Amino acid sequence: MKVNDLFLKDIHRNIEGVITASKASDEQIYQELDEYVVTKELQGHFKTFFDAYKKGILGDTSKMGVWIQGFFGSGKSHFLKILSYILENKEINGKTALNFFTEGDEFTRKIKDDLTIADMMLAVNVPTNVILFNIESKHQTGIEEKNSLVNVFLKVFNDSLGYSTIPQLADLERNLDKQGKFGLFKVIFEEIHGESWVSSRHEIDFLEDEIVKTLVKVEFFSESAARNWFIKYESDYKISIEEFAQLVEEYLQAKGNNEHIVFLVDEIGQYIGGNRSLTLQ
Repeated sequence: MKVNDLFLKDIHRNIEGVITASKASDEQIYQELDEYVVTKELQGHFKTFFDAYKKGILGDTSKMGVWIQGFFGSGKSHFLKILSYILENKEINGKTALNFFTEGDEFTRKIKDDLTIADMMLAVNVPTNVILFNIESKHQTGIEEKNSLVNVFLKVFNDSLGYSTIPQLADLERNLDKQGKFGLFKVIFEEIHGESWVSSRHEIDFLEDEIVKTLVKVEFFSESAARNWFIKYESDYKISIEEFAQLVEEYLQAKGNNEHIVFLVDEIGQYIGGNRSLTLQ
């Protein structure tokens, strides 16, 4: 017998040395969930998190923020990523994220506490838009420091809804959506331009005529109003934290049925550093 044969799993499989908040393949996600070890300490952290999280499901609470604290290399990013999989209850190869933690008896399952499992089941049964991201990678240079944090949140929020990461353009798409014209807009734009809206919209500076024609055709703007929108598009975009919160609230209210949205932000402590302005945000 070789040493290789003593191990349950293939020792030559790829193992990620650093866990990041980036998108992963289904194979990587399955491996992360399957091989995640829930230590005695992590049992307590899962209990604390889901016990607090259920308060927003069963009623109203202003306590909607969680800070994951630990020294460098302690597994903060990994824990955050695992929470994202569970809250989304992502299904991989016919197995949900929750299954990885609750299957088996009280001795073999990863989560031992029945109450924690009940809280986790409550969480995954609520429709949830889970937005996991590394804040440093989403930060756009040149943005005013005092507005940088809310602009990053706005960018990832818009992207999660299928809107452009350009805030002015996302607002236009959002308003088209409210009037039920966004789908028609994309169809007509492709007929005029020859390429899809989603693959072309990042080149908006070169598409004024095509966009104006499309907006007029879907009866959203007159031609003069559409041209004026382009003039305003060139100006700096500003949004306050309160306005962003209202934008998120409108989205949740439109969804109804106790819809939740969760922003899971990696490396935010490093991003903020000792900056008082960012800490207040």
